Amino acid sequence: MSWKYETSLERIKKHLATAGEIEIEKLVRDAELSTLLSETVCREIFGAHVYVDVPNFAKLATEIDGEEYRRLIQAVHLYQREVTRIVEGEDRFGGLRVHFQGPKLHALFFRPIDAAGELATKAVLLQAVLREFTYTVFNPLFPSLENLDMSGGADIGNAIGTQDGMKGDRELLFIGAPANYAAKIITTAGQLCLTEHIYKELPRKVQRLCSKEEDGNYSFSAIDRGTLQNLLSEAGVKWDPKASAGRLEDDKRQFPLKDIQYSDAEVPIDLDSLSITNNKRVTAASLFADVDGFTAYIDAATTKDEKKSALRVLHAIRHEMAAVVKHDFNGLRIQYQGDRAQALFHLPKDDSSAIAEKAVSAAVGLQSSIEYTLRECLPEAAPLHLAVGIDVGPTLVSKLGIRGERDRICIGLGVENAEKCQERCKGGEIGITSVVLDQLDNLTKQRFAHDVKRGISVATGLTAEKVERMKKAAAYAGGSSVFVSSDRSGVSIRDAEGAGARQVLPSKSYAD
Repeated sequence: MSWKYETSLERIKKHLATAGEIEIEKLVRDAELSTLLSETVCREIFGAHVYVDVPNFAKLATEIDGEEYRRLIQAVHLYQREVTRIVEGEDRFGGLRVHFQGPKLHALFFRPIDAAGELATKAVLLQAVLREFTYTVFNPLFPSLENLDMSGGADIGNAIGTQDGMKGDRELLFIGAPANYAAKIITTAGQLCLTEHIYKELPRKVQRLCSKEEDGNYSFSAIDRGTLQNLLSEAGVKWDPKASAGRLEDDKRQFPLKDIQYSDAEVPIDLDSLSITNNKRVTAASLFADVDGFTAYIDAATTKDEKKSALRVLHAIRHEMAAVVKHDFNGLRIQYQGDRAQALFHLPKDDSSAIAEKAVSAAVGLQSSIEYTLRECLPEAAPLHLAVGIDVGPTLVSKLGIRGERDRICIGLGVENAEKCQERCKGGEIGITSVVLDQLDNLTKQRFAHDVKRGISVATGLTAEKVERMKKAAAYAGGSSVFVSSDRSGVSIRDAEGAGARQVLPSKSYAD
């Protein structure tokens, strides 16, 4: 399987011809966003975005096995269920659980509409509650597992809400600075971070518990349970740690270890069949592809028509990225995360070299779509490029949490490392770990240069056209002649003589 220019071009043209007219309005009244939003029905939403991460889950999903692995799956399931209840419970925070990105929660507070102070306060207090919940309620319930750490980030402002995907595979997406930056400011375990924007909207009593950091953001101090409960009471939030513990105990009885199973996969994983009782643990390559510069691109759109144009570009990119992953390289499109896509490659089973090669080939295909076919169909996409990161490792693949709100999740150090690789890359780059590099054949390895400062190997401007030139150059490296001919369609290079062709000995720089 491979990326082909004509196939990609036809896909994009077909999508654009059937995409429909995009509508963007400001959200002025409460609404069920999952019902309201679609690819064409979009809203500007003022809200506070919160990300809360539990990095231990990735380490555990890579290192443990057997019954403890089933216990880990149980723990992730229970954690996601109770966190969702805390976020969305009307008698608790009344927010929106956007999704889990593996072990990382993305939540949004937008009710009451435009109530900046209340939204900011709930966002910061949610982080504080989840820190208290994790350390004093959740960890004691799983004493045999390593104690979980957590960290968080929050920002507030306007973002465009939309929804993409087919029926049964639709995901809420929020595009804009606050939805993007809240995730980027997460730092060390135990630290709750917030931007200056959200700090300024907090009541003075909460501000006094924040400290300004060197990067200009703020951190929320560790506080005792009594202080936390007082702040929650003043904010009208009712969170009872004993009630959380009771719900977790009930869940633990409802989902016993004996019912939790996991297995490898010899055929493509059916993501929709996964559940607490049917999980997969596979050797897999994780790939993250981010549209570098898109947040600035859409934030620079000032008129409604400019914003519609930017969203049209993003939807076309998303559709094409999913098609490249699924149809061109037989991979799994796991999740859209704003302007980023997450993919997984796990076949052939346990063949790390073949899996790594396939993931790199898919990355080349994604770069080719952005640089060639998307730009041809949408010239306004010229400023945008892809930053791609890849790693390989044992990966838990499942759908866990509350029924009806279960996200496709992948957990493992390979997933975390692929994400870090992507975040260290600029547009037009593919970054891979040393683990991936070691699995590649010599020709593919030559396409990457190690960057000591970033700690990854990077290929820049690697597209299908360049790869094809490199393959031909390698084939002729022994000094064999090639035959060059030209016509109206351009120049062609072959290893066999043809009418009107002249014989040429390629130079070593042929693939540069």
